[in-house]
Amino acid sequence: MPKPPELFEYVGAVHIHTKDSDGSKSHNEIIRIADSYHLDFLLFTDHMTMAHRNCEGWHGRLLSIVGYEIQDKKNENHYLAFGLDEVLPAELSAPEYVRSVREAHGLGFIAHPDEVRKMPEARAYPWTAWGIDVFDGIEIWNHMSAWLEGLDKNSRLKSFLHPRSIIGTPSPKTLARWDEAAERRRVVGIGSLDAHAAPYRWGPFRLTLFPYKIQLQAIRTHVLTETPLPIEDFRKSKEIFLGALRQANAFISNYRWGNARGFRFWCESRRQFALMGESMSFHPSIVFRVELPEPGKIKLICKGRVVAETEGTSAEFPIAGDGAYRVEVLKGEKGWIYSNHIKIFPSRQREPERPQRFEGGREVEHPKGPQKEHSGHEPRRLAPNDSNRHPKAANKPQQTAPPPKPQNKGEQGQQKHPSDSRRWRRPRSQKTEKSGQ
Repeated sequence: MPKPPELFEYVGAVHIHTKDSDGSKSHNEIIRIADSYHLDFLLFTDHMTMAHRNCEGWHGRLLSIVGYEIQDKKNENHYLAFGLDEVLPAELSAPEYVRSVREAHGLGFIAHPDEVRKMPEARAYPWTAWGIDVFDGIEIWNHMSAWLEGLDKNSRLKSFLHPRSIIGTPSPKTLARWDEAAERRRVVGIGSLDAHAAPYRWGPFRLTLFPYKIQLQAIRTHVLTETPLPIEDFRKSKEIFLGALRQANAFISNYRWGNARGFRFWCESRRQFALMGESMSFHPSIVFRVELPEPGKIKLICKGRVVAETEGTSAEFPIAGDGAYRVEVLKGEKGWIYSNHIKIFPSRQREPERPQRFEGGREVEHPKGPQKEHSGHEPRRLAPNDSNRHPKAANKPQQTAPPPKPQNKGEQGQQKHPSDSRRWRRPRSQKTEKSGQ
């Protein structure tokens, strides 16, 4: 049976605020803290500013990317944008800036989409502009939102003393919304911190609400690439990284319940395989495989419902029909890992027109031709430690030959917009992965 390629895993934090808006430390101060916890990347998102884009780049082995958090004139409908050269006009409405990010070849995520509050003094900022459907992804788990949503007068002390343990699972409403959207198109799910480390006064006590050193050990996003990020070329690294994230080659974890480095989720049939963010047509030989760095309760989700579950460090599930599949892994009743989807189309349904994939972050037509059976190789299983945090930190694993490089053209010879790749990515075969033809 075909097996996925070896993958390079980058673990980091998304949605970080600094002194440029309502955070309490500078970019460089936060980078130093993150590096001490062996993170591989940080995605900064200050409100309506990219004043310190000069902080983008490699800082030792840590990749820093500066985006920003957009909001409308009422301070509603917050949207994380990456890959832009400048801040958009402040007077735009939510539908306008979502479209503008897409037109600028950026990457956009709806922030805290279903945020609620139990305490009236803490304002909620849910997303309300659901009529626009060209966003790239959503935050399925926002640490600050989840913490505030569980905060009431009775739980306040416990929440302050145990800011990571108090977090249970992502909002069921958000997960249901994500699963429903995945039946129509690919919607990238990310986990974020919404880190501010803001000062808070509680009677005579002055506290820091969620210090950076605490939050950076909580909700993390793991991005998987088929080639290592070149430290000597930041622009290329950023292109590959954002390209992989756009393709939903990623998963989310809560570090409080264990180091999730090495988690893998894929499906395979007799002739093809698909990774997170990819698709296949239904065939009864398809099985879903899960690999974990340590034991957990593994749930296979399809169309928003659990179709199979088991416990352990690995799992093999038979297919249960067409639909968008993902995996949840729990430690007890606490959420640990949440994968992105793999889409299975009905066998009689044609695959989406003009399916695409990314080469080095740029969208190109998927190579055509017959797909033949192959033996492949096992995916890399990373130990739950930091020896694999960056390719240069360990011996390079054996790699298959790189994927083919077809012509980078779209309709009428024009380069296509990256956001047009919201269609599900086509499955792979041995000929595509190994021969490079």
